Amino acid sequence: MKAERTIRPANAGGERLLAMQQADGHGACTHYHALMREADPPELADLVHFLCLLHGRRPGVIDHAATRLTHPAARSWIVQAADGFAMERQYLTQLTVAAGPVSGVSEDDHSEAAAVELRGSFQLLSTSERRGCAAGAALAFALDWWALRDVLDLLANRLGITTPFCALPRADETAALADRICADAATARAFMFGADQLFQLQRGAWRLLDARAKVRAEQS
Repeated sequence: MKAERTIRPANAGGERLLAMQQADGHGACTHYHALMREADPPELADLVHFLCLLHGRRPGVIDHAATRLTHPAARSWIVQAADGFAMERQYLTQLTVAAGPVSGVSEDDHSEAAAVELRGSFQLLSTSERRGCAAGAALAFALDWWALRDVLDLLANRLGITTPFCALPRADETAALADRICADAATARAFMFGADQLFQLQRGAWRLLDARAKVRAEQS
């Protein structure tokens, strides 16, 4: 069930973050929709394998950002987000093991090395000392993970795995916190930069997955 949106000024941080997620998040990527339509087992296995490379180890985006997110209103959100993503990490590992090894990609493929590089970029972004930047990355990450759950739950159903409850903060909670963090212009700019860069890194991951899918199709 989708949470109702709180009415807020058009220039509020939460509204801008929600709009950015709609335009640049997982749901805006072509390969995401391809997986939702067809859900071929090799492509789903590739997805969870890559997600494990990017986010399957602690500390991750939210954990790193917790050391930079000092706004008083953020305390309860960051605790819930960190605990919630710890559960998501366990779910992701369970799916990766159950999905089995990735197939159909040649040994000289370099996309896994690119994924490791991407993970480093996520870490750099979420540890930024620029006030508001890490917060933007963390809130964008938590907000957009809900879209990934649709794909992950699709794979879980195919594997006969019970889908767990997602304990990450809801979209309205994340947007409300973004409003408070973005109270001043300088922090708002850094916040939106962090969110934008987070979405761009995620789109880079989807491009890698799409390229691997095309290689797999050519070899089949």
